[in-house]
Order: sequence, then structure tokens, then C-alpha cells
Amino acid sequence: MMQGHVEGGAAAPVPPRRYRVVPRASGWAVAINRATTRPLPDRAAAERLAARLQAEADRLNRDQHRRTQ
Repeated sequence: MMQGHVEGGAAAPVPPRRYRVVPRASGWAVAINRATTRPLPDRAAAERLAARLQAEADRLNRDQHRRTQ
């Protein structure tokens, strides 16, 4: 058994990343929190990019939790 003292307690859980498509004056962009990509010419392209980024974020999150268990 390990003994010791952890200062500061447990770290707060990080909310999951959620990419979304938002309208911009010159097209559509992918946003997360307050950051956005450069505008893409059409919504379909922005949705494909958002889906690809979301899949990568989900995979990284799943891998990170797998390593700590």
C-alpha cells in the first residue's frame, strides 16, 4: 500500500471537447470554446471537419483514460 499526502486535492475534471459549426460573414467555421477555424466556403465542408476533429478528440480522450486506469 502507498502512503503519503496529496496537497491540493484532486484535480477538477475537464469537460469533454465539443466541436460545432458556426456561421461567419465569409462562410462557415468550426468552433471549440472561443476558438474558431478560418471560414470554409460551405457548411458541408465545415461539418466534415468538425466530425473529423471530434472523432480525434474522442479517441485521444478514450486513450488518455485507458492509460491512467
